[in-house]
Amino acid sequence: MNVSATNSLSLRIYYNRFSSVATGSTRQSASTGTLSMADASALRNAVRKLQDYDFEGATKDQIQEKLKAFTDTMNNAITSATKYGKGDTSVKNAAARLKQLNNDYASDLQKIGITVNKDGTVSLYENAAKTYSSTKIASFFDNDSKYLNDVYNAAKRITRKVDVRI
Repeated sequence: MNVSATNSLSLRIYYNRFSSVATGSTRQSASTGTLSMADASALRNAVRKLQDYDFEGATKDQIQEKLKAFTDTMNNAITSATKYGKGDTSVKNAAARLKQLNNDYASDLQKIGITVNKDGTVSLYENAAKTYSSTKIASFFDNDSKYLNDVYNAAKRITRKVDVRI
């Protein structure tokens, strides 16, 4: 699978201190442990930022950028944790949990323009923010979102188990 990532402000914010491995050649040369830690940390940041974001006060372009950064971060976390998980059962199980959550919430994700692929990764409709209601998107990403809270916990398990030296 080829993971594409936008060079967005949100993506850099989600990756925070790991922003150098969010995209590009630095990502390709980073260790599996570093990527797993960076991606899972970014996913945790994404969840918290999205839960606090004012979707209803944002423009359609801003919403699209947030959704794209989230789907890229989710896919990066799944890909790197799956690769790292070949040597660590806990990380492998957490990666499988992320995929399962996406599959479990596929119909809800589709209602905001996110499709779940066969491998458990996600894709964003090109015009999701223009097509779907910002109110619906806001309610999906609210603080009480079981999906987001479960995603956060799976990403947290990855960050607790990954050794960045690998």
